[in-house]
Amino acid sequence: MHIRSSFIARHLAMGLALAGAATLAHSANPANAADFTGRGVFNFKSEAGCPFAALAGTANDCNRLALDDPETRAALDGAAHTIRFTNTRSYAEKTIVGDVLLQGSGQSRGGQRVPLTFHALLSRSGSDWSVSSHAHSPVGGEFSDIRIDPYQVVVNEANNADRLVLSADQVVEALAKPSLTARLANVLVQVDDNRTDGAKDADITIGLGLSKASKSVARARFRAPGAKGHELAAAMQQGNWTLELQALSGQIPRQVVQRDLFLYGLESQSLLQPLLQRGFHKNEKLVLGAANGKGYVRYDGQQREFAGADAAARAFLQDSFIGLVLGWQQQQPVKAKADGR
Repeated sequence: MHIRSSFIARHLAMGLALAGAATLAHSANPANAADFTGRGVFNFKSEAGCPFAALAGTANDCNRLALDDPETRAALDGAAHTIRFTNTRSYAEKTIVGDVLLQGSGQSRGGQRVPLTFHALLSRSGSDWSVSSHAHSPVGGEFSDIRIDPYQVVVNEANNADRLVLSADQVVEALAKPSLTARLANVLVQVDDNRTDGAKDADITIGLGLSKASKSVARARFRAPGAKGHELAAAMQQGNWTLELQALSGQIPRQVVQRDLFLYGLESQSLLQPLLQRGFHKNEKLVLGAANGKGYVRYDGQQREFAGADAAARAFLQDSFIGLVLGWQQQQPVKAKADGR
């Protein structure tokens, strides 16, 4: 089965480069207007809450706005719940120029409150804008009682007129009732729980394809030896943990890895330059961790001290599909299969 790169980028949200060096992240107060320029990643408050509240801290700055190139500008109006993108450059081919990630939650059919994430990618081709979007959830199905900040996204056209490309109602609809495309993705993206009876730490394999014909593409594990219980934040606070991502296929698109390195502030790390240039080779592992409270990053058999490992892992667990499933599973003492989309 041939799976397009765009499908993997949208529905797996691999995040294989891990998340969150704070050097590129900035916070904005959504109660006021804020303007963003230059290539970078910016966080702002989610009034609806964050996937794992204890990881986000008291500020709840877990919504995200990214600008992929210096020609893109964004204006955030928290009072009007509007994000406005401007870019006057003409692109020879379709190019991602920014994104918006909103955090929320919904009630499953079983009555459980489940974390949900809405992600919109903004692209330019020539001088034309386009938007693609998808939702992340750690379990499958439809959701009710959606709680998410009611943001709308507008873009500035060549004639200087604003055009609405994403409404608050569309965001809620995408989370509550997945489209046919999203439901197809839900079928094609397989998430297997690798834990044996009694295991507490999260361990999943991601596959693409239908049931037994699926092809495994990645494995993700969170380990916290000595941690008591299943509380995610407590497991990290004890200072000895690892977040491990392994490529089980050499077919993960290089551009997906490159964008993740940008999104999560790791593209300038010297240890990760081979990963930036060529993407993942089959069976390669990337690890963030802490030993006795000191953070590190490990790749290709080498390990470097990384003071931002804790913040990186926290962001990954909230922002990416894989991280969302890992974090959810870590807090579920009962073994259960999770479906992604």
